[in-house]
Amino acid sequence: MSDAIPVHSLPKSQSPVPALKIYRFKNSNEITAQAPEALPITPLPTDTPHRHTYYEILFIEEGQGFHEIDFHSYTMQGTGMHFITPGQVHLLTFAAPCQGFIVAFSEDFYTFYNPTSPSLSHFPFFQINKRQPVLRLTETERHYFHNILENMVEDHLGPDTDQNMLGQYLGLLLQKCAIINQNTVHTTANASSSIPEMVGRFQELVEKNFREMHEVQQYATILNVSPDYLSKIVKRFLGVQTQEYILDKLLLEAKRLLVFTNLSSKEIAYHIHMDDPSYFGRIFKRKSGLTPNEYREHVRKSTIF
Repeated sequence: MSDAIPVHSLPKSQSPVPALKIYRFKNSNEITAQAPEALPITPLPTDTPHRHTYYEILFIEEGQGFHEIDFHSYTMQGTGMHFITPGQVHLLTFAAPCQGFIVAFSEDFYTFYNPTSPSLSHFPFFQINKRQPVLRLTETERHYFHNILENMVEDHLGPDTDQNMLGQYLGLLLQKCAIINQNTVHTTANASSSIPEMVGRFQELVEKNFREMHEVQQYATILNVSPDYLSKIVKRFLGVQTQEYILDKLLLEAKRLLVFTNLSSKEIAYHIHMDDPSYFGRIFKRKSGLTPNEYREHVRKSTIF
């Protein structure tokens, strides 16, 4: 156990827009007819806890095991799409060889090639407050995505890679996933679609700035609204007080560091810019029912990580 959670980043690209990358799983059983051997195996370890600076889509056609994402365990059985956002801690544990593709991309890549499409935070599987990281697929849907991914691989590995085409494929893939999700979970989709832009922008700001910005006033200033208005609209659509929403994000990061690093409680408090470690300890216990050290011991004993 180290003092830092491993962070994976996309390889540097000569392009001003970071390139999309496609990989095979490390324990792929075989290579499909249209996916040539040049498609690389993911170069980074996936069987130990880690996180990314980028988004990742795992298209799993065959395989068995578990996918652990931020203390939640999801079964890998049959065909499905798994979605990972930057900063989440996850790992894959396989019980059988896995067939499929891993698509890694930055927010800038998606936005650059899909300027008129919904932002990534619009999709339910990337939404911060109601993440739905796994989408089960029927055989028809599996075939649909298999064709898209193999076309992407062919263009990705071709001598004249067209990044614009890959970007359009990515947009199509995500929109089709959103449609399937909407047809599968009507109530959740309807609820998420009703969240106003202001709340979505607040969530994105918290996701990117929670370590340094702890006060409602700071977010209200950026959004050009009063703290009272921001609190009311967040409470109405997310069902939680604005300050509690920020605090929950801070404590999730603290939990990650407690379980996956050897940093002390004091060091973790400083890492998330809480300058009073005793205050951090009190808040942590109020929210979780355990002290930071008790939480670390309890989760390390009970989790499969």
